[in-house]
Amino acid sequence: MTSVTIPRTQDNLPTIDGIAADLELLRTRLKGGDKLTSRELRALWSERFRPFWRLNVELYRALSRRFLDLGDNYLASEVADEGAEFFGDDVALILTRALATSRSGAPQAAQELLARKEAMLADATEAKSLLARTFKDLWKSSGEERCLRESFDLYHLDYITTKGDRTFPGVNAASMALFLGRTAEARQIAGDVLILLRAKPDATGYWDRATVAECLLVAGQIEPARAEYSAATAGGKIAPASLATTRAQARLLLRQLGHAPAEFDSCFPLPGVLAFTGHRTDAAGRTVPRFPDALAPSIKERIRQAITESRAGFGYSAAASGADILFLEAMQEAGLETYVHLPLPEEEFIRVSVEQGTAAGWLERYREVTARATDFTTAPSAGGLAWDYGNRLLFGAARQHARQLGSEVRLLAVWDGRLGDGAGGTADYVRMVGEIGEPVTVIELPAGGAVSSAPLPPVPDEGEQLLTVLAFTVVAEGDAGQRAAALLQPEDLVHREVAGDRVRLFFRTSAAAAQAALALVAHLPGALGLHTGPVRLGTHPLTGHPVMLGDHTAKADELAALEPGGLIYASSAFAALLGLSGWSGARCEFLGYRRLRQRAAREPVFRLAP
Repeated sequence: MTSVTIPRTQDNLPTIDGIAADLELLRTRLKGGDKLTSRELRALWSERFRPFWRLNVELYRALSRRFLDLGDNYLASEVADEGAEFFGDDVALILTRALATSRSGAPQAAQELLARKEAMLADATEAKSLLARTFKDLWKSSGEERCLRESFDLYHLDYITTKGDRTFPGVNAASMALFLGRTAEARQIAGDVLILLRAKPDATGYWDRATVAECLLVAGQIEPARAEYSAATAGGKIAPASLATTRAQARLLLRQLGHAPAEFDSCFPLPGVLAFTGHRTDAAGRTVPRFPDALAPSIKERIRQAITESRAGFGYSAAASGADILFLEAMQEAGLETYVHLPLPEEEFIRVSVEQGTAAGWLERYREVTARATDFTTAPSAGGLAWDYGNRLLFGAARQHARQLGSEVRLLAVWDGRLGDGAGGTADYVRMVGEIGEPVTVIELPAGGAVSSAPLPPVPDEGEQLLTVLAFTVVAEGDAGQRAAALLQPEDLVHREVAGDRVRLFFRTSAAAAQAALALVAHLPGALGLHTGPVRLGTHPLTGHPVMLGDHTAKADELAALEPGGLIYASSAFAALLGLSGWSGARCEFLGYRRLRQRAAREPVFRLAP
C-alpha cells in the first residue's frame, strides 16, 4: 500500500506544512512513473483529505488519468466530477470525464458533455479526436454509416490542422477511411503517418509502435503488422485500457480486410475476469463428507492452475470458508485484483459462512483476504433470496468489468457436480451462468459424483421475489392507472402501487421493466427510477391493501427524484441484472456517482437509453 508519514505536533495532530508536503509527494507520485495498484489508488481516493485536495487540481487530474489507464472508468468519472466541483471547467478533467464516459458504453453522453463545454475546449488538442472517437463508438454500436463518416471527418480535420503530434488522428483517419471503403485514401494517409513516425528520434514507446502496426494493417501488410503489435506489447506491462483499445481497433481492421477478427488476439496479453463460486468446507458433524479441510491445499493448487490458464487479472467472489477464501488467496498471492461482495451483512455472513470452518483458521484467513481486496462491499440486509441476488450482482459486475476492458469473463467453480443447496448455491450459480451463455470451468471435488451439465433450477421461495421496481410520479391522481393500462400489457406486471402522485410498478424481469420505462418516459413530467432487488408481498397496516415490503422497494423512488427530469435513472443492481438478461433493446449508460439521500454515501447511477 502507498503510505506517507505526516509530521505531527506534540498533541499528535498533523501540521499544515506536513500535510502540504505530503500532498506534494502524492502529486509527484501520481504524475510520475510509480507503479500503483488499483487497490492503492482506491485507498488514496477513499482516504483523501478533501480540504487540501481541493487546493490542488493536479491531484484530481493525475488520479482520474490513473483510473482511466486501469480501465476503471467509473472511478475515473467520479474523481473528475469532484475535481470539477472545486475547479470548474478544467480542460483536462473535462477530457478525462468524456473519455471515461465513452469507454463505459455511453458515447452519446460523452458527446453531450463535449458539446456543453465546446467553448472551453476550443484550444484543446485532444478534443477533436475525442469527439471523433465518440462517433466511432456510436458507429460500432449502431452500424450507422453517418456516424462513421462524421468520425472520419473529425479525425482527418484534426490530422491536417493540429500543430502537435499528428500521428494519432492520422492513423485513426486512415482506419476510418478503410471502414468507409476508401482503401486508396486510407493507405495514402497510413503511408504518410509512417513517414512521420519514422522521422521521430525515438519512436519505440507502446503507442508509437502500435501506431506503426495499425498503419501496416491498414496497408494490408498482415504479418509485418502482427510483428509490430507483438513488439509493442513485449516491452513491459501495458495499461489494460491501452491494450483493450488497440485490440478492439485491430479486430475491426482484420474483419474489414477479410481476416478472422481474433487473429491477432495473442499479441495483446489482456487480462480476463474471473467470477468464482464454490463449496464451503465441511462443518463439524457433517455426515456425508463433501469438502473436508484436508482437501483444501490440493484444491487451492488446482485453483491456482486454473487462474494461470485463464490469464485472469481480476477476480470476483464472496469470502466464505473453503473455496471462496482459497480463490481469493490464490489471486492475491499472484498479485491480481480481487473484488469481494458479501450477500449478507458482514457479521451475519461471518456467523453462517465463515465461523463453521474448523481446522484451517478460516476466520483469520477471511480477515486477511478481505483486508487485501481491491474492493469490499456488503449487502445492507439479508433475506431468503440474498444468496441468489448476491450471485447475480457479483457476476453482473464481473461482466461489466470485462465489457469495459474488452476482455472475457468466465465462471470458475469448485463443485461436487450435484444439485446442491437451492437458490444461490454453487449448482444454481453454474446453471445461471450457463443459461446466460458465458463459459464455466469446473474444479470437481473428489468426493463428488459425475458433473451434470444442466443442473435443475431451484424451487423459488414463494414468500419473496426478485423483482424490478419502476417508480415515477404523475401530474394528477388517476393518470397513473390510465397511462399504465394504455401502455403496458397486464401480464408484464406482478404488482402495482399508487399513492397520490407516486406510482410503483413491479416486474418479474428487468427487461420488461425497461420496456415499460421507455414507453412511459415521453408521457411523464419528471424522471423515472429503476431498481432490482428481493421484495416480499405484505399488507399495508392502515389501508389493508397489498404492498411490497423490504429495503429495496424505495430505491426506485429515490432515483426518480433525481434531476434533470425526463430521464430514466437506474441503480447499479438494475444495470448489472439487465446486462445478464440478454435483452438488447436498451443499454445502461453510466452517469456518475450521486447521493440519493441526505448524508448517504454516493453510489453509481446509470441512465437507461434506447
